Amino acid sequence: MIKSIIFDWDGTLAKTLDLWLAGFQGSFARRDMSFEPREIVTQFFQDHHLVPDRFPDLDFPNIAAEARAHVLQSAAQVDLYDGAHDALHELRGAGVTVSLVSSSPRALLSTGLGAHGLDEFFVSTIAGDDGYGHKPEPLPFAATLDRVGANASETLIIGDSHVDILAGQAVGCQTCWFAPDVNDVFHDFARIRGIGADYEVRAIGELVGMV
Repeated sequence: MIKSIIFDWDGTLAKTLDLWLAGFQGSFARRDMSFEPREIVTQFFQDHHLVPDRFPDLDFPNIAAEARAHVLQSAAQVDLYDGAHDALHELRGAGVTVSLVSSSPRALLSTGLGAHGLDEFFVSTIAGDDGYGHKPEPLPFAATLDRVGANASETLIIGDSHVDILAGQAVGCQTCWFAPDVNDVFHDFARIRGIGADYEVRAIGELVGMV
């Protein structure tokens, strides 16, 4: 039985990964440079400290800063995944406790939630700069369970990334991988599927039939 759901934000409820991609693309374009979307994701989205060794001629600190500024400036216009708002409404109506754990900073998270009127759905939100560490660190999830008084065995963690699944497994929750086709450019689907989430969905609305 699922009585509580902890959502991820980036790539699960909100299409912020698209904002990051557009930010990097714009920054590269201003320098008359071009990379394929998949290459931007694999080479520049993570492990920023390794980029200077891979691309010593890039002014990467400023490129990354420009991409980050684009995301912050666009946070209020971020698109939600299809059916996200309706699913949250139905889950709340079904008596499910809904929480949020994100690696994004509080300012970005609050802007996106406020723009879509989603604040009301979450009884607890933990952001990446709240001091609990970043996924796959399980502490923000353990803290959420404690805050809302939920049992791990009756709680589902849903996210688009391997770190969401690993953190959920570490804290003893049920796990669900969100895998819409549009996320394929951002993730290695085969790798994430191999981690062994309890469930896999392509649309947020599928959660309603699981509770």
